Amino acid sequence: MSGYMRNLLRLSVGVRRFLMTEAMYGIGIGMYSLVLNLHLLSKGMKEDEIGLLMSIGILIMGALAIPVSISANRIGRKKLLVSGIMFIAAGSALYAIGNHSGIFYLAQTLVSIGLTLVETTEVQLLFHYCASRKEEASAFSLMFAVFTAFTGAGTLAAGYLPNSADSGDGYGLTLLLAALVFVVHSMIRGLWLPSEGGGRETVRTSEVLEVNREVSSLRNKLPSGTLWLFSVFMALLGGAIAITGSFLNVIVKYRLNWMDDKVSVLLAVSGVVLFAASLMTPYVLERFGHHVAIVSVFLVNILVFASLSWAMPVWMFTIMFLVRGGGLTMLSNLLDSQLMSAFKEQERNLYAGMRSVFRSLGSSGAALLTGWILIGQDYELPFFLTSAVLLLCLFYYIWFIRPILDKRLKE
Repeated sequence: MSGYMRNLLRLSVGVRRFLMTEAMYGIGIGMYSLVLNLHLLSKGMKEDEIGLLMSIGILIMGALAIPVSISANRIGRKKLLVSGIMFIAAGSALYAIGNHSGIFYLAQTLVSIGLTLVETTEVQLLFHYCASRKEEASAFSLMFAVFTAFTGAGTLAAGYLPNSADSGDGYGLTLLLAALVFVVHSMIRGLWLPSEGGGRETVRTSEVLEVNREVSSLRNKLPSGTLWLFSVFMALLGGAIAITGSFLNVIVKYRLNWMDDKVSVLLAVSGVVLFAASLMTPYVLERFGHHVAIVSVFLVNILVFASLSWAMPVWMFTIMFLVRGGGLTMLSNLLDSQLMSAFKEQERNLYAGMRSVFRSLGSSGAALLTGWILIGQDYELPFFLTSAVLLLCLFYYIWFIRPILDKRLKE
């Protein structure tokens, strides 16, 4: 464990800067995600209408993912990342000042464009700054550790900011502040992150040259079936996460009958648990190996989500809810880092695009389904459905993903 902690302090310069700037992104997302659904409800939208809005936004992300990934090398991943943050800022501000569904759909379109630009470039850019495959796994988990910790800080702050939900004015102030955080964040990343021309190429020149020599025979190195198998798996996993993730604040608020400040405290504490889980992911991976770690975390998540579908005292629900957050974060980090590491650098943009498309499809359907469920005020069923889909993901992983992953990680 002490060796693992020492390795975290030896990360490349680009990785350290990326992780430090990730903090502001977490704060902005924390503020935005806590109040958005509540803001829309206060503006008169119903749960199923919000589910439709979210699902369309996710589909927009899926439609844009492959074109963005294809253009990433030509335009530059750093430029696309910074632009994406600005789009999210614009969407958040538009949500804050909007008063009808047309404006909200436009705002969601801007946010979806921004999230697409961020999600299809941030991991590849982070890995670009890394000096080895081992550093990639550590950097990926640390990125989520920083993000989740500061998402919790943003969530906590948002819960105590004033709102005018009762008068129908919603949570505009919080959304405007989130937009400001995103603007500052984009400026810092644009000025401070290293350019893509340095760092990793000098450290991993031999690997990059080898990849360039193999581009002409890429089809033999990357069978088309691998992309499709991994992408379908991402659709299932994205759907499982989105069943509760799209409406997490609404579920907690109305299942426990809590005020916004108490919801924000629970979600902030959950962010601390997510931080710890993300920080421990590389250690668990090194200690147990990728297969044992992934299967074990899958099983824990399946049991935890199944238990959350039962009626239980508030104190027990909050404990299981916190365990849920840590377990799901560790599972997502394990799978995302290992599947991305299974591809060489020149292959990753295409995989990132396919991953986003299929994850968007799964998440869109899940958000729409959850919106329909919540119309009936059933706040237990989403957890049961998540458990069932995670079980399906586990079987898919064992039968289809593991054999390919084992082979590629040994190369």
